[in-house]
Amino acid sequence: MNVQTDKQFIELCLDTYFSKRHRVQMKLPVKIDPQDGGVPASMVNGEVDEEGYVAWKMLPSTVTEEEITEIEQGLPARLPPLFRAYLTTRFVLDMQIINLPYFFMLPELPADNPFQDIAFTLQAWNLLLITGYIPFAEYQDGWGPVCFDTKQQTVDGDYAIVWFDHEHLLHELDEGDYVSREKVESYVQTLFPSFRVFMTELFLR
Repeated sequence: MNVQTDKQFIELCLDTYFSKRHRVQMKLPVKIDPQDGGVPASMVNGEVDEEGYVAWKMLPSTVTEEEITEIEQGLPARLPPLFRAYLTTRFVLDMQIINLPYFFMLPELPADNPFQDIAFTLQAWNLLLITGYIPFAEYQDGWGPVCFDTKQQTVDGDYAIVWFDHEHLLHELDEGDYVSREKVESYVQTLFPSFRVFMTELFLR
């Protein structure tokens, strides 16, 4: 797969999912404070209603490969090519993705601060980086981090997708335990063999 093909796949995933009937409204609160969530001015798509909600639209991303490389400086490995495409293809909001039986919260990519979510997730679960896991999303609504397992790499540079129950991470692992891959790995719950399968199952089924 090349970069353009990956970007086209991401566009297909987003367009397919957001065109489904239950996603048509695409309304969120309008952003008031730059540090808050909500719809940035450039993504507003209509008038704000009396409750402060407004329709939003996806926009072409202006995130650069150089910016992605900068994020990777603190990671145990490069991000998979398809996730790099996710970060650099579209600005997109409301990434609480429900396609039963799946329910995940992917990082939003608002036009005014596209790295806000992914930076928060990496910082919140930064100890997992020590043993080769890169947190990038949440399982369900805050059940725990969904991660790339960089020790399970595919031939095209993708990684297996796993998750950790936040209760285990918070209450059964001490900070010193994170130096042991074997110890941390004992709490892994496997989800998908790759990010490509993850996206296919969530967005295209």
